[in-house]
Amino acid sequence: MNLSSTSSTAEKTVTTVLWGCELSQEKRTWTFKPQMEGKPDCKLRLHAICLGEKAKEELNRVEILPLSNLEDKKAQPVTIASLQASVLPMVTMMRFELSPPVTFQLRAGSGPVFLSGQECYEEKAGKGRRGSKTQRQ
Repeated sequence: MNLSSTSSTAEKTVTTVLWGCELSQEKRTWTFKPQMEGKPDCKLRLHAICLGEKAKEELNRVEILPLSNLEDKKAQPVTIASLQASVLPMVTMMRFELSPPVTFQLRAGSGPVFLSGQECYEEKAGKGRRGSKTQRQ
């Protein structure tokens, strides 16, 4: 079973790296930047956001901050999760892809809140170290 996507004109190779961060009262923001330098086609696939074991019974709101852009000063943060230990301690994200840099912020609550996902790097076959691949039938 081939899990990578291919097209008739070019085969693509996808490399994934596990990613995660913790937001808390001590560290309220976290900026995602690719670990593999020099790879332009990077995406962050966010999979889950959950409260830590020591989270208080309070609302914890996680947001994505807009990029610092002088032209668009009206851009507002986007809430992606509102968690509370007794009501909703975890959310699962489906097909939620972001392009770096992305800054997450714990707007409300003291956490800890854990975010997890994958860094995905897409590369056309024939470029990089692997060279050209032949398709298997």
